[in-house]
Amino acid sequence: LFDGMPDTTSKAQYSLRFAVATFIIHRRIGLEHISGAGLADPAVADMLTRISVTETERHSARFPAGRWADVIIMTNDGRVLMSGDVHARGGPEAPMTRQDVEAKYMEFAAPVLGSGRAAAIRDAVLSLDDRDSRFSDLSALLYDPPKISS
Repeated sequence: LFDGMPDTTSKAQYSLRFAVATFIIHRRIGLEHISGAGLADPAVADMLTRISVTETERHSARFPAGRWADVIIMTNDGRVLMSGDVHARGGPEAPMTRQDVEAKYMEFAAPVLGSGRAAAIRDAVLSLDDRDSRFSDLSALLYDPPKISS
């Protein structure tokens, strides 16, 4: 994992401290946070300096059967907030709902592809198990120049 303030999207995706700092500051992590100006966000950089990540034996002992973590926050006024042990969201122990997966896809695909094309790709993927579905319909959306307006 990358430990400092990332200067590339790849480093941002492998920095737990950056992810936590970004989420604390922005209450979400979007494409705009892991690319471009988001990689130089001074508020995130400042917050990152206040975050430490420590491996704990109780979590390591349960890996790979479970991907556990916990968070402890010490506030400026002396309060201590503890999450308790939680599973990583999106893994087999805490799967995302279909609606969550679709929303996450659209959040990241629409800014790049346009909302119309992103939705058409989503719909084509979701219909692949239909009897009359053709993969060529999906591949045209993936490989052809954009034809669907946002």
